[in-house]
Amino acid sequence: MTEAKSDIAGSLVTMTKQQAMLMLEAAYLWMDLGKFDHARELLGGAAVLMPKSEVPQLALGTLEFNQGHFEKALPVFRRAQQLAPRASLPRAHVGETLLFMGKVTEAMKELKSALDLEPGSDGAKFAEALIAAKETGALPPPNKQSAKK
Repeated sequence: MTEAKSDIAGSLVTMTKQQAMLMLEAAYLWMDLGKFDHARELLGGAAVLMPKSEVPQLALGTLEFNQGHFEKALPVFRRAQQLAPRASLPRAHVGETLLFMGKVTEAMKELKSALDLEPGSDGAKFAEALIAAKETGALPPPNKQSAKK
């Protein structure tokens, strides 16, 4: 049985959805193991192979964010936002990053926009959780808004 090409990838070479998922999952495994350079290589390759997909960009942004490199994560998440302007998840990640950078007003605008774009989606639920965390005082972390670069 032949698997169809990935409709999310917009890939430059023939790539099945399963192959794209495997590549991204391998990168996340490297991240979990703390092998950030290996993850970055795989995700960079995925971004080149799938230039029309926001998914590798979200993963690259997550890689930088998880290391506390908020200034590096933000433009990557913005690129994902450009690739999928009607998707809530890239916008929620932008909002989260802005919160951690201490740019609360801009962050809340992005998070509320994520809610409006796709109500009930994973991105909207993520945005709701971030807004709730902000309202309870959990975010941004005290004295850590821009501490890690």
